[in-house]
Parts: sequence; C-alpha cells; structure tokens
Amino acid sequence: MELKPGYTVNLEVIRKANFGYFLSDGNTDILLHEREITKEINIGDHIDVFLYHDHQGRLAATMEEPYLQVGEFAWLEAVEVKTGHGVFFHNGISRDLFLSMDELPYDRELWPRPGDRLPLSLTWDKKGRLMAKLVKGEPVEKTSIKAPTEVMNKEVSGYVYHFLDEGALMLTDEGYIAFLHHDEMIHSPRYGEHLQVRVQFVREDGRINVTMRPLRSEQQEEDAERIFTFLQERGGSMPYWDKSPPEDIELRFSISKAKFKRALGKLMKEKKVEQRDGWTHIKK
Repeated sequence: MELKPGYTVNLEVIRKANFGYFLSDGNTDILLHEREITKEINIGDHIDVFLYHDHQGRLAATMEEPYLQVGEFAWLEAVEVKTGHGVFFHNGISRDLFLSMDELPYDRELWPRPGDRLPLSLTWDKKGRLMAKLVKGEPVEKTSIKAPTEVMNKEVSGYVYHFLDEGALMLTDEGYIAFLHHDEMIHSPRYGEHLQVRVQFVREDGRINVTMRPLRSEQQEEDAERIFTFLQERGGSMPYWDKSPPEDIELRFSISKAKFKRALGKLMKEKKVEQRDGWTHIKK
C-alpha cells in the first residue's frame, strides 16, 4: 500500500540519523525527526506514526497523535489567518492544517480568527498535500442531541459552523443544533465564532431557534438607560418625545419608535422624566 499523508501507519525503525530515525514499510523510507519522538525507540521496533508533509514538502512521520485523520472529522481551533490564502488550524501535531480561502466566504470579516473552532475533515490538494475541508450537514447532525423543552428562554453557547440564506447554524456546547436567523443577529457572526444566545423556540425534532437579542424587559431596560444617559449628557433635556418622527428617533438612537416609546414610558412611570411641548426633560 502506498504511504500517504493523513493516516496512522505501523512502520519499522530501520536506522539512526543525526536528526532522528528513518522508518520503513519495506518500500519507502520516511524520516522521524527527533522532535517528533515521544518515547524511547530502538532499531527494529515497529511503531505507530502519523504521516504528514514537512515544511519542505517531504513525507514525514510523528509519534504525536493528531486530533484528525483521513476519514474522520473533528472540531479544530484556528491558530493563524493568512490574508489572501486561508486559515491554519491546530491538529495536535507540529504541522498545522490549512483551510483554503476557497472554503471560506468572500468577506474576510466572516473568516475564523485565532481561538475560533470549526468542524473539519482531511483531504488532499492536487499535489497530494493535506488540506482541511469544512464539514456540515449529516456528520455534525449525527453528533448532536435533542434539546429538551426546558431550555426555552435559557441562554446557551456554541460555535457557528455553517451559513444558510436565512441565517446561521450553530452546535451548542450541550450538543444542540441551533438556528440563528438574520433578524435575530446583533452583528454578523464569523465562521467558528463562539456565541452566547437565548433559546426562542424548541422544535419537535429537538433543534432550537436562538437569538442574540435579550428578552424584551432586558432590552427595554437597556434602551431606557441609554436614553437617560443621553439626557444627562445634554443637560437634562432633549428635543425628542413620544410623538417625534420615527426616522428622527432611529437616526439618533438606532432603535425603532416602538422601542423608544416603551423605554420612555418606563422612565416616565419611574418618574425620572417628563414631556413638555415636544421635549423630554429629567424631572427635578
């Protein structure tokens, strides 16, 4: 059988070199560099090693165990972004695994950053070099579990691993498949980004719909605080009230008129502000 990178194979230690040992399957000799040796070995031993290409493109061996081999998939951590080329991921060995920009969105802002994690499999490029490939669909789904109805309105965290026309898919830390609709995003998440979200709906198939947005009561509190801070910064008065045009409110506060009115109503109910002649004032 031809020796190819991406597999763990059993080879014989045939001779010592200044910088390690040479291994063989009887047909091909492969270098095991001294920095890739994890335990004592001797000439004549048969050892399990993982094959990869070194920085000079030569087939090499390591006794380190990779997280991922050909025929498997695993969640790997991004370690370096090469603009215009792709992203490198740590695979448990000294040689990082490359994910080409061809697998990633055109928008570089959506690329994974160091620390992000994605489900990847191994393949080869046209020159036979190991490459990472994004995994989606059935392989990830098979590892998921059904969410119980008790998670409704609870916060969960997970990694974004795939984008659809309507939004993004996540796998939560608990193992649930989660769908995040575009309308429920506060910002556009990256591939591999770890997000904290809230469960909006638990489907019959055990998947969940999630949102980045807080509960209405929490959002109202946040909006009210922002409006009150704005009033304080303007000396206690502002030329906006509950009858101001929607476009003026959105331009100034980046919220809808309905949200503005709810937040203003909260401040008035708490007797913090009052309205007069098209203005809102902090109550003395």
